[in-house]
Amino acid sequence: MSTKKLKALIIALVALLIVGTGAYIAVDTLKSREEQAALNEEKSLQLFDFDADSIDKVEIQVPEGHFTVENSADGWEITDTDYEYPVNLNAYYISTVCNHMSNLTALKKLSVAPEELSNYGLDNPQPLTCFQGSTAYTLYLGIASATDEYFYVMLPDDATVYAVDFNKGELLKGGLSFLKDPYLISWMDVNITYVKLQHEDDISFEIEKDENNQWQMYAPLKNAPLNGANVNSMLTSVTRLEVDSFVKMTESPQDLIDYHLDEPAYQFTVKTDSGDTMTIDFADFEQKDSTVYLVYEESGQIAAMTPGSVSFLQTSASELMTDKIFSPDMTEVSVLDVTVDDLHFSMNMNHEENKAFFQSDNTVSEIEISGNTDEIQKMFNQLYLTVSNLTYDSLDVDAEIDETVEPSVIFRYTLTDGTETELTLVPVDDTFYQAFLNGEYTGKIVRRRALSGSAGVLTYHEKMIDLLEMNSEKISTSETE
Repeated sequence: MSTKKLKALIIALVALLIVGTGAYIAVDTLKSREEQAALNEEKSLQLFDFDADSIDKVEIQVPEGHFTVENSADGWEITDTDYEYPVNLNAYYISTVCNHMSNLTALKKLSVAPEELSNYGLDNPQPLTCFQGSTAYTLYLGIASATDEYFYVMLPDDATVYAVDFNKGELLKGGLSFLKDPYLISWMDVNITYVKLQHEDDISFEIEKDENNQWQMYAPLKNAPLNGANVNSMLTSVTRLEVDSFVKMTESPQDLIDYHLDEPAYQFTVKTDSGDTMTIDFADFEQKDSTVYLVYEESGQIAAMTPGSVSFLQTSASELMTDKIFSPDMTEVSVLDVTVDDLHFSMNMNHEENKAFFQSDNTVSEIEISGNTDEIQKMFNQLYLTVSNLTYDSLDVDAEIDETVEPSVIFRYTLTDGTETELTLVPVDDTFYQAFLNGEYTGKIVRRRALSGSAGVLTYHEKMIDLLEMNSEKISTSETE
């Protein structure tokens, strides 16, 4: 190749390189500008960026009124409002508002003419402001899009309409129901000291804690022994229930009539260790209904729940009671005399000398149990439990008492302090007995099988006799040999 042609080729290559480099620079510059524009657009969609935990005050405007909520040493509390009725604040909701506001980002923005703001609910928006000391973060809330995909909002001194996530927007706009504590009862179960459930004219149960923090029953069976675990379980369930919606405040008797609360079917009352009282009336309902209405007597708030949520209204007294009628520990008893029909036996426990004796009429003369085999001592203890663990089958508080019928079952306890307690069973028929404690009807009905069943006193008495006779034969055979 000639020198002239070589120079021409080099010049052409250099020119091509210059053009290529320029094109690359142009493309790169364009790409950078596009990325920067996208970054700027993304940044313009971020409405707020602050620390949610640093918020110490929130101002909320809802159709019913204005609320100022401040974070104190005791948590969030309403410090100012023009709403005329009391509100138990849902503090969790306020914390959620702060968290959602702190990093709220729009999905898109729209250019809307001032005269068209009403189409977005922003001609008269609902303001929401979070305060970080003297710094205020304010959001104007409009309405949701027709498809419930977006929620329209604006910022102060900004004509742009922003579309945020529907769920976040709905929560931020909230409303009075969001501000109210959703729990049926706002107290913890451990703070409740009195509970009463009434169904129409009948008291399902009425219980209260005594000075020893033990639950006692007032009605329907005064001083009936209660199962503390069952009571606590019921209260734990009730205090975790949430209402589905707050319907309205009672402003006239007609409001109660409209929701069938003028003559409520149920009334639930609780009191706390600080002396507070809450009484909730429930309208009558059936399980097929979709809603149960209730009203708080103290505030007049009408609310709604589903039938499945208020199943506790069906709680009976027996579900809170121990299933035993009288159940002293053996260490509290010195003598137990038992009569069941024609059978009679006695059990004597001398706890100071660590001795025990058993005697059964026409079968076994008094015999010392404490000096006998382990198997016999164990059977003696089990026989005692069949009496002290006697359970009832059902309650019939209003049953008629036939005073001419004599008890056919008598369990007479002599306690170590010398006092006597007598549990008697009066037959109603061949299957059921009415239980009396020291001559007073307990309202408890006992089945025959509680005596004659596999775990009953008659069965274990027979086992005891068989074991004693077997042991006696062994001793006799040993002596003969």
